[in-house]
Amino acid sequence: MSLSPTDSSPFYPPEERIRALLPLALVSIAATLNSSVINVSLPVISAELNADIGVVDWVVQAYLLAVTALLMISGRLGDLYGRRRIYQFGIIIFTASSALCGFADSVEVLIAYRVLQGIGAALIVSVGPALIGTVFPPNQRGKALGILGTTVSVGLSIGPAVGGIITDFLGWRYIFFVNIPFGILAAWLVIRNLKPDTVFKKTGFDISGGFTLAGSLFCLLMMLSRGNEWGWSSPQILVLLGGTILFPILFTVIEKRSPEPIFELSIFQNRTFSSATIAGFLAFSSLFTQTFLLPFYLIQLRGFQAAQAGLFLMAVPSVMAVVAPTSGALSDKIGTRGLCVAGLFIQGISFVMLAMLGTATSSGFIVAALLMTGLGIGMFNPPNNSDLLSSVPHERLGNASGMLGLTRTLGMAFGVALSSVIFTSVKSLPLVDNRGDELASASAFVIALHWVFLVGAGLAWLGMIAVLLRGKERREPLEKPIIVD
Repeated sequence: MSLSPTDSSPFYPPEERIRALLPLALVSIAATLNSSVINVSLPVISAELNADIGVVDWVVQAYLLAVTALLMISGRLGDLYGRRRIYQFGIIIFTASSALCGFADSVEVLIAYRVLQGIGAALIVSVGPALIGTVFPPNQRGKALGILGTTVSVGLSIGPAVGGIITDFLGWRYIFFVNIPFGILAAWLVIRNLKPDTVFKKTGFDISGGFTLAGSLFCLLMMLSRGNEWGWSSPQILVLLGGTILFPILFTVIEKRSPEPIFELSIFQNRTFSSATIAGFLAFSSLFTQTFLLPFYLIQLRGFQAAQAGLFLMAVPSVMAVVAPTSGALSDKIGTRGLCVAGLFIQGISFVMLAMLGTATSSGFIVAALLMTGLGIGMFNPPNNSDLLSSVPHERLGNASGMLGLTRTLGMAFGVALSSVIFTSVKSLPLVDNRGDELASASAFVIALHWVFLVGAGLAWLGMIAVLLRGKERREPLEKPIIVD
């Protein structure tokens, strides 16, 4: 069936929408698992490939840098050359590079293939939400994004356990090989269930804009992720800081002069888009102050085993998996703003609860606080994503979709860096830890943790304010998508 601007419904027919969502969900699980299973296998990779921890850490960092630097570029490529085509190309790169990672015979080769895998993942992550905007009308988009959010939560929940099982029984290489059947099936389902989308403008790609944008994001993420290790006043960090300032200036100048910019800067004049972007960044910054430090509290201070700590940490994505589709579907009926505000308010309350943790806090209280976190972020994320996607014209859905991934990734990096700086600074204050014995050290740990979680609460509530500052809620698309055979 071909659709044109004169057809009664510009979106996929109802009976085809779930089938179209299936490959997106399958790829989402594979990509999320790939990110969450790798950490547990790093010690084994380090031993087998005879690599130091500082080197093997780049197996994770190289992938993350590639994804972050290319998210916005990938979204624009989808707008220019067809989202289904770019998405399928991303699946092919991701699957092929997974096989190459599994056959790597040195850590340097593995890191290189992880960069290639990150390129494929960037194409997938940036285009997936835009495809949902093509398939589903605005009054069903929240539910679809909620379902996609559930697949992410499932991947995060089972990732460490699956990674441990695969590493113990099959070896670390099969962590990458397991992506191959997922990728083959997903590529076939994309061809079968998704229709080629209209390419709005056959124009060239803005290479200069792409280079400066990638440089900006690379420098920023490197600075955030390596600041504590290298020292915030070290020459490396100062060079990265210079790049973080210079590249965005160059990017802005280039984009204003480009006839077809990678990112239409005027989109930020849309209050809904700007608000949703800021709120998403703050929500994930808040979330990852907890994700980074809580394992240290559970294992180092409380003495839980790693497996026990993992069970605690599963509370957040498990609740998200249940709440996200419900919140998304509800936002289609009652609107997005109330759910976003309520979700961030609850998330902030959960961080206030975490700021009450001590050396003998009950397991029940810890679980309750984490369940509240999952409830809050699960309520917030699908409606906020739906609001952001619905705020832009259809030919810029790739930009909006890339921005969703970028705010999440940068929020994660900023949250980890901020929590590390606050924790280290407060813990080292003379008034906090002035004796050096075990009791004083535990007390200093708890006080520093409290400050971090209070800042996390503040970030969530700042996001809530950003939501409240949005303009009038819009429930219809600015432009209708056109689907062609």
